[in-house]
Amino acid sequence: MSREVFCQLTAGDANVLMSMLEQEADRPSPFSILLREKLNHSDVYFREDIPPNVVTIDTQVAFTVNGLSIGPQILVRNAEGLLPSFALSLHSMRGLAILGLAVGQKTEFSTDDGHSEVLSVQHILFQPEAEARLKQLGQRLIEPIDHAPQVVSFRPRPRRAVVSRDDDPDPSAA
Repeated sequence: MSREVFCQLTAGDANVLMSMLEQEADRPSPFSILLREKLNHSDVYFREDIPPNVVTIDTQVAFTVNGLSIGPQILVRNAEGLLPSFALSLHSMRGLAILGLAVGQKTEFSTDDGHSEVLSVQHILFQPEAEARLKQLGQRLIEPIDHAPQVVSFRPRPRRAVVSRDDDPDPSAA
């Protein structure tokens, strides 16, 4: 399955995927194939530059699987297992498949049992990178505005000539 760039990752998300790939055995499985595709066919962004409509780690997202609504769920890096119902593990096929997709984007992948699923991102409720940008922008807007002039004039005052009315020279004059 050859694809052009089909997902967008933050540098941190790409690092997480690379460490997951190192932990995967060299045995081909649908999960490792999708993992390699994500790494080989994605654009990588700085955290500050990732578009706000893209699923990143810790994003809360609503999506569909084969047309059925799922979520909202939070994409977490924890391994599958005893996760709450609102969490979607990055170590699952659905979690890996949704990472890096933008709202409206679809992807099709094969599950471990050979079935095919079509996953479509419907809505992003929270993305940590977008939230961080909003907080940073909010802090800049909240800073107090000083209406005083920012330029201070430092002109030396003219010195007055000191005129001594004493005719008696001091001892250093001798």
